[in-house]
Amino acid sequence: MHHSYIDRFSQGDSPVHRLDARAKLIATIAYTIVLVSFDQYVVSSLAPLVIAPLVMLWWSGVPVWFALRRVLLLSPLIAMVCLLSPLYDRTMMVAEFGPWSFAVGGGWITAGSIAIKFTFGVLALTAITSTTPFALLLEAMRRCGVPRPLVQQLAFVYRYIFVLIDQAMRSRRARDFRGSARAPVTRRLRAGGGIIGSLFIRTIERSERIHTAMSARGYTGEFHALSQLKFRPADAWFLAAMVVYLASCRWIYPAIIS
Repeated sequence: MHHSYIDRFSQGDSPVHRLDARAKLIATIAYTIVLVSFDQYVVSSLAPLVIAPLVMLWWSGVPVWFALRRVLLLSPLIAMVCLLSPLYDRTMMVAEFGPWSFAVGGGWITAGSIAIKFTFGVLALTAITSTTPFALLLEAMRRCGVPRPLVQQLAFVYRYIFVLIDQAMRSRRARDFRGSARAPVTRRLRAGGGIIGSLFIRTIERSERIHTAMSARGYTGEFHALSQLKFRPADAWFLAAMVVYLASCRWIYPAIIS
């Protein structure tokens, strides 16, 4: 498994790709803060927040279907919260949709708000990760004061997750070549447990070899990026535009529709 599976579109050349990683990181954090700051019963006021991630995806040439597929991939993580929300919040509220108004449980409104915030948040994260090489994103985190242990953990996960997946794919391929599809279900379950145990042991062994190799090369716990970050006037204009946009989404638009 090649690492381009993770950085599939990050090596492109567009105005969004050329922005400084720190500017995109700060803008994404500010966007997330504004997104989660809305009340749980607010739904219609969230609509303008979809503009920023979609514009960044379109302007950078990243297909929207790629971002939506990530939303669908991660949706099971939030689906249970949305389904349980109506059970915990049975407060009846009046929902207005144009000239129509109807009574609905507050839990359903909360579920819709959670689903929308989740979708917009994943779109924003996809926009920044698809337009910024992960090494530069880690360097931006370090420059912005993110705790070093967190940056190091993210760096190790990024560097070796595809190695682990590749090992898992090899084990699965070896199992399939041995005709496991024809075996009884109980035997396949036992074989799956053995594969997981073998993968766990191989992961520990590889981590020990990696630690030995890094120590031999004088690793001191500090990562160094080859590319240097440069904050240009375009980055300042981008941040200024994001400030105006987020302020409009948070205060001006809700005041207009209320």
